[in-house]
Amino acid sequence: MSTTSENHDAHPAARISGAVDNLLGSVGNDRAESLVAASATEIDRSFTPPSPPHWLNPPGTSVDSSDVHWHNTVDESPRTGIFRTYTESTVTGAPVLTDELSGLRITHKDNIGIRNYPITAGSPALSDTRAETTSPILRSLETAGGAIIGANHMAEFALSPTGHNQWFGDGVNPLSASHLSGGSSSGSAISVATGACDLSLGTDTGGSVRLPAAYCGLVGYKPTNGLFSHSGLIPLSETLDTIGLLASDTTIAQQAFEVLVSDPSVVYIEARSRLETCNASEFSGFTHLSRSAVDRDCEDEVASAFASALDVVEEIGLSNTSGFGRLDGKGVDIDDAELNRRSVTVVSVEAARNVGSILGWNWDLLGDQVLSRVIRGTAIPAIGYADALACRSALTSEFLATAMGGSRFLLTPTSPILAPQMSTSNATGSRARSDYMRASRYTRTINYLGLPAITVPLPTAGGGLSPALQLIGRPYDDRALLAVAATIAETCRQPQK
Repeated sequence: MSTTSENHDAHPAARISGAVDNLLGSVGNDRAESLVAASATEIDRSFTPPSPPHWLNPPGTSVDSSDVHWHNTVDESPRTGIFRTYTESTVTGAPVLTDELSGLRITHKDNIGIRNYPITAGSPALSDTRAETTSPILRSLETAGGAIIGANHMAEFALSPTGHNQWFGDGVNPLSASHLSGGSSSGSAISVATGACDLSLGTDTGGSVRLPAAYCGLVGYKPTNGLFSHSGLIPLSETLDTIGLLASDTTIAQQAFEVLVSDPSVVYIEARSRLETCNASEFSGFTHLSRSAVDRDCEDEVASAFASALDVVEEIGLSNTSGFGRLDGKGVDIDDAELNRRSVTVVSVEAARNVGSILGWNWDLLGDQVLSRVIRGTAIPAIGYADALACRSALTSEFLATAMGGSRFLLTPTSPILAPQMSTSNATGSRARSDYMRASRYTRTINYLGLPAITVPLPTAGGGLSPALQLIGRPYDDRALLAVAATIAETCRQPQK
């Protein structure tokens, strides 16, 4: 049923009212439908647009800084991965207290702020915007001796799993120039893969650290939701956002992790307590997505690499030296349709709110692909969003009990596809839409469930592209997840007999 009320046409919340009308009308509830239609004007008038984060200086605001502190490298960023390079040896103002990360060159996604420095979130609409808050994660890394050298190319407002950016160009995969880097932390992956830096911070809301890491042959770690502070982050979805790490190997990721978890400004007392008292050790071994499910859903090269990785994990378990237990040979089939639906609901609503507030509700400032995703969130009924949030805890418990069972870790491919072809990113055809949705098939539900996960590279497939293995852990079992990932990654690199 469509709504023809003049009030619905005149007010900005018309889509929301219309969506509720359609929902109620679909079950023939005429009385409720008429009440909603009659109250549309009142609903519209009661709507107060949210404000952007208070620590963002809006475009045009003068700040106590100038471009003497950085060089703009946007034009080269699709290939280098870096929007701007910093000219000073320290950028956060934090004193260097240890040498734990000495010698490491670090970059960060351009939605993670440094006070008085630009922060664009991959959008030209924010080209004059400055941050008034420095991320404690960046400060912590610099305190440990790391050198923060630049800010990264990224998908616009962190909303593309393929690395597409309509304004600044699509991220180019260093493994193959005819393929995309993956996103939305595109530049974070590119800068590590090209050797421009050793470690990069990205954000992962539905796979945006793990996917570019996987497509570029890197390690990508997404912590348990809520483990790391979000201070200084331009939010996409405050419920699902995590700040994660991309590195060339697991050793660097582990070093950075230990620095961050020891800093009370990054990991708050309650989260650290849960990390230290995690009871996941009562579980043992690995389960995995069944081979039949992988064969059904994945490209052939991905399915083959995953099967080989399971053989490696089985050998590790049989050796009895890793201490993490054995592989369950059966595997599991996971019906994730409802998890996916609820995940998309949460990110769509929160993205619409956050992006809309930052842009002053001027949707014309968004690129086509991002607009198509964000605008969807304005039409989702509030009851659907509330339901998705209310069900998270129960669905997480159910997933742990049924998908993971008595196992400590769950193994899946990181993505069912290899890196998408460059030519599909600007297309509107079925292949581009398919790549966009398929890319995050195995990653986005993990954010909704709040679980820690890490991707490690597998031996390259045809064309030099990298398949990848995703390891999923139990809540706050992050340290063990990183350790077992290191063992698997090292073994996968060794020649197989």
